[in-house]
Amino acid sequence: MSSLRPEQHTVHHFTHIHSLTKVDGYGEFTCGGCKTFGFGKTYRCSWCDYNLHEHCATCPPTLFSFMHPQHELQLVFRGAEQTHHEKRMCNICDEPAEGLFYQCHPCGFDVHPLCTQLPQHVRHVPHAAHHLELSHWGASSACMVCSGAIRSWRYKCGPCGLDVHMECVNTSAASVATIQQRCYGPQPHYHPSQYYHPYYNHGYTNHQGQVQESTPSIGRRMFGILMALTVGVICNIVAAPVSDAFTGGF
Repeated sequence: MSSLRPEQHTVHHFTHIHSLTKVDGYGEFTCGGCKTFGFGKTYRCSWCDYNLHEHCATCPPTLFSFMHPQHELQLVFRGAEQTHHEKRMCNICDEPAEGLFYQCHPCGFDVHPLCTQLPQHVRHVPHAAHHLELSHWGASSACMVCSGAIRSWRYKCGPCGLDVHMECVNTSAASVATIQQRCYGPQPHYHPSQYYHPYYNHGYTNHQGQVQESTPSIGRRMFGILMALTVGVICNIVAAPVSDAFTGGF
């Protein structure tokens, strides 16, 4: 018998007129809150075919985050009309911030609810000396794993001056692809050099300097990263303990 209380299986969320019921193992969906890719656990209205990520359905209205320590972040919901007149981008993954997201209005900082779940520190097996820290800035412009250019947030080792793509923390492109396959099924077919050289701002630059289109499913990349960082059974990385996070883990 589930240890969850009955009221935890159903939520009333302000983004939808009907109550939503928790469903495990649903399959692929687009979150009606943050408008990004989802798979598996969802809070769902079957009448309307409406789904919310588990975190989007239960995330708090305000948030203090290491990603933007200057100010408290506010949960906002922007309708299609607002989105059409003012495009916003998630500062972490550089994909559109639509519908439900956290915002610091004075600073113009926006972040998807799911992106706030990225751990601040991780252990990276090939670089076991220090924890890696999620940061917008680093010491290098190239990833130590795939040698591809880094143009946005990354995991860095400050003492050693090295940086790793968020999607490359799990050691190698091949192992990350295996994790994605096991966690949420077949993915669009990319050449490894396409997927593991991040495509920020809706595209990436290939080896010939040509801008290529990114994945058509918004948020699929970040969902894969989150799965790789949180499914410890099949990962070679471990999120740093809270006590280590405060000490830097060095």
